[in-house]
Amino acid sequence: MGFGILLIGYVFYLNTVVPVYTIPASAIVCLFGLRKLKIWNSGLRGAFRADLALALFGLVAAGLAGARAAGAPIPDLLTSAVSAALCLLVLLFHFYLGSGMISLANEVRLPRLSGRTFFFRTVACIYWFLFAFFNLDLGEKLEPFLARMYVPMVVVGFVVAIIGFAVLFGFYTDIVLPDEGNGKPSSPAKEKKKTTEEDPKDD
Repeated sequence: MGFGILLIGYVFYLNTVVPVYTIPASAIVCLFGLRKLKIWNSGLRGAFRADLALALFGLVAAGLAGARAAGAPIPDLLTSAVSAALCLLVLLFHFYLGSGMISLANEVRLPRLSGRTFFFRTVACIYWFLFAFFNLDLGEKLEPFLARMYVPMVVVGFVVAIIGFAVLFGFYTDIVLPDEGNGKPSSPAKEKKKTTEEDPKDD
């Protein structure tokens, strides 16, 4: 099931200490889930395309970070620009993913799940925008401030990832998606109610 694979892939976002190495892994796993989910609406199709770009660019960013860690003479400006661009791609992925899931939750009439997803999309986009900003090379004067913000950003990023994991788990458990695109999504409660109405028990 698409949301099950997506849930597995999103686990990698729990690594907020050195995310540049796990973001590509997450994007690659999420691609397999989104490949199944993209048939349902334009938001999920946008998430699939953004995730594909994230997987490709993420591998480049991880390679660059690894080379720098090994002592390669890579300019700080290039490293910061690549890191910021990677964060903006993650932001784009979360925006489309959240939009697609909100649309899906509204379609099956699950307003609470839709509301939780809207909150997740908002905080995730704000976080990754700030993370992109903090990854820029802003000069020596701001280095002490950026250093103080490192631990809070790691903690906030972990909390955002937990929220995302919880929301995705809600979609995995609360929404039934047909195997093919010729059916309509529904919720398990509605499926149970429909089955009970069609096949009532004898007294």
